[in-house]
Amino acid sequence: MNDYNILFQNRAKDYHLAMQEYPNVRINEFKSLISNTNFSDVTMVLDIPSGGGYLKKYLPEHVTIFSTDFSEGFKNDDIQLVCPEKLPFESNSFDAIFSLSGMHHLKNVPLFVEECLRVLKKDRNFIFADVKKGSNVDFFLNNFLNEYNSLGHRGNFFYQNYFEEYPNIQNKIINCQYNDYPFLFQNQTEMIRFFKLFFGLDKASDTIIFEGVRDILGIEKTAKGFEVNWGLIQYTLKK
Repeated sequence: MNDYNILFQNRAKDYHLAMQEYPNVRINEFKSLISNTNFSDVTMVLDIPSGGGYLKKYLPEHVTIFSTDFSEGFKNDDIQLVCPEKLPFESNSFDAIFSLSGMHHLKNVPLFVEECLRVLKKDRNFIFADVKKGSNVDFFLNNFLNEYNSLGHRGNFFYQNYFEEYPNIQNKIINCQYNDYPFLFQNQTEMIRFFKLFFGLDKASDTIIFEGVRDILGIEKTAKGFEVNWGLIQYTLKK
């Protein structure tokens, strides 16, 4: 398994460039993560790991968001560097905690989840979405990306009963479901460039990237451009 901190020390620059050039590609992914949250009584939110702080623009203006990450590659004045196994926050600090696609590189997922629950207020939710084991996304990342990224990619992915040996976590899961949401592109050139930057496909030609995305994930041409099939398994835990 790749170490998150080391991986994104090398990949963060291109990853962030992809998100800056194509900020709406993952709009469905972010909206799905927060879709079941009523923000009327939410003021303090933790986004972890936040990458370049991409969730912020989807939250209401009254919400104060703490954007945090595990890699120095993303650290700046707005992104706080934290240790996933010992978060630098007091217990019962946050009204909601969100985590998107960053937990599959952690060495100790249960300990990280326990830390999130510790800093979460009582009766509030920790929501995270990540890759489902055995899915097309799993195959794309741990096979195609592993082959065509110089750093490789080995992620520890999730499934329905992932936490069954951790009753303190399992008993707090109130929902677990797989959500489909396509990546959105205006054209094929945009799609290839995004995948090359975002996933660090430095060993793949444009043709190999297109064929890999088409054959593994699936592409649908629409009136507005291209949609690439994507989806994650999403958990909601209530403290």
